[in-house]
Amino acid sequence: MGNSKHKDHFEGRLIMRYYFIVLLSSTIFCSTGFDVVQEDTVKIVEAGGDVNFTCIFPGHVPSTKAWFKQTTVGKYLQIVSLDLKKQLKWNSSFEKTNRFNVTKVDDYFNLTILKTKPSDSATYYCVVSAYETIGMGSATRLLVKDAAADRNTTLHQSLIETVDPGDSVNLQCSIFTESCAGDHSVYWFKQSSGHPEGVLYTKGERNGRCKNNTESQTQSCVYSLHKNNISRSDSGIYYCAVDQCGEILFGRGTQLNIREYFDFNPGLLALGISNIMFLALVVVLGIKLCRSQIKTSASQTTQDEDGLNYASITFRQKPLNTRRARAKFTQDQSLYAQVRSHQ
Repeated sequence: MGNSKHKDHFEGRLIMRYYFIVLLSSTIFCSTGFDVVQEDTVKIVEAGGDVNFTCIFPGHVPSTKAWFKQTTVGKYLQIVSLDLKKQLKWNSSFEKTNRFNVTKVDDYFNLTILKTKPSDSATYYCVVSAYETIGMGSATRLLVKDAAADRNTTLHQSLIETVDPGDSVNLQCSIFTESCAGDHSVYWFKQSSGHPEGVLYTKGERNGRCKNNTESQTQSCVYSLHKNNISRSDSGIYYCAVDQCGEILFGRGTQLNIREYFDFNPGLLALGISNIMFLALVVVLGIKLCRSQIKTSASQTTQDEDGLNYASITFRQKPLNTRRARAKFTQDQSLYAQVRSHQ
């Protein structure tokens, strides 16, 4: 059993070296090549979840495809390959788990891992070779969160950092461990609305500042991510993930906020004031015009009343036959004459 694992590992290293030699030679001697696209630079998954890796390439050229795994300690293992005859060849250690599957079409060769384990945390490469040309993807780093991680190790990040545009910032990640001292591989990645899977910033730095306490048998290390000339596009949550003794630990993340400033523009202020004054002038002129129209209408109405013509109407009266009637008519005429003289 042990000899079989050693043989698979040895064959994997030989195949990976072969691919790198072909890649180097194709870069030197061949002017043509093709791109191999791995869409995600980092994938984060809870232990027990499934994860899919994409590998996209030109489909019009017959080619050999392969997936490789680079472990946290730097070992390269070939997982599976597809030759020109469309035949799959699995590494026996991966095939027996029944957790690794591939989807093969003319222009992509995707790898799926089912029910992920912490030991699946690694860097995965897709390699495609055709004739004397070879293409390699930019790699996808898989980080598997383990709920049963070592409780004797503490990973600390400040929760919020607020900076001004154009400033520099140092995001720090501190690790305190009792059970596993030594070098750590530290990964920094950012999650934002535009990149829900995250963008990897560092690929396993080991240049932290560490101190050992011989009395308590503990070690504390501080790792930093330095960023210059901060802009709005840098806002987001920055996580550190530490690989210690084959185990991945995650920080809670630091929210990087960028202060918002509104630039004062005298030209815009002057334009705003002039618009307000123009609007006020339009309102005043409108009121004056309305009042002028009302006065003109009232004057016209008065002139029409003064120009009215009065006409007298004469009614034909019956002859006054009786003396009493003639006396009453004479009295009424006298009263009418008095009224007109008073007017």
